[in-house]
Amino acid sequence: MNGSTNITIRTLPVEESLHSITENILLFFPLFYRNILRLTDNRVKNPINMQMRILLMLTHNGMMQPSEIGVRMGISKPNVTSLIDKLIDQGYVQRRHDEKDRRVIHIVLTAKGRKFVASRLQLVRHSIKKNLSSLGQDELDSLHRALETFKRIVSKMDNSRL
Repeated sequence: MNGSTNITIRTLPVEESLHSITENILLFFPLFYRNILRLTDNRVKNPINMQMRILLMLTHNGMMQPSEIGVRMGISKPNVTSLIDKLIDQGYVQRRHDEKDRRVIHIVLTAKGRKFVASRLQLVRHSIKKNLSSLGQDELDSLHRALETFKRIVSKMDNSRL
C-alpha cells in the first residue's frame, strides 16, 4: 500500500438524499450566522436583517415593486409596506411612480441608501475575513471549492418551480 486512503462514496436513493440535504441546509444557516457572519464589530447586531435584504435586492435589481419584494422575501404585503416605510424614513429608499402607468409604484435606492449598503457590506466582508482567518490553507481551499460548487448548483435551479 502507498499510504493513501480510498474513500468510497455511497449513492443514496433520491428521497434519502433530499432528506439529508434538507437537514444539512437547515443546520447550515445557524452555523453560518454564528460562526461566519457574526460581526467582529459589535455596532451591528444582525448584519443581514430584513431591511438590509431589501436594500441588497434593490442594489442588485434596481427598482422593484413592493409586491415583487414581498414574493422574493416570502413576506406579506403589510410587512413589506412597513419595512419600506422604515427605509424611507431613514432616507435609504424612495417610492417612484412608473412613467407609463402612474398606478404602479417602484421602490428605488437613494444615494444615501447606496452609501449605507456599501459601508455595511464593507463591514460584513471585513468580519467574514476575520472570522475565517483562523482556518488553515487546506480548510480555506476546501471551503472555497465547496462554496463554488454550491453556487454553481444553486444557480442552475429553476426558480419557476418554486
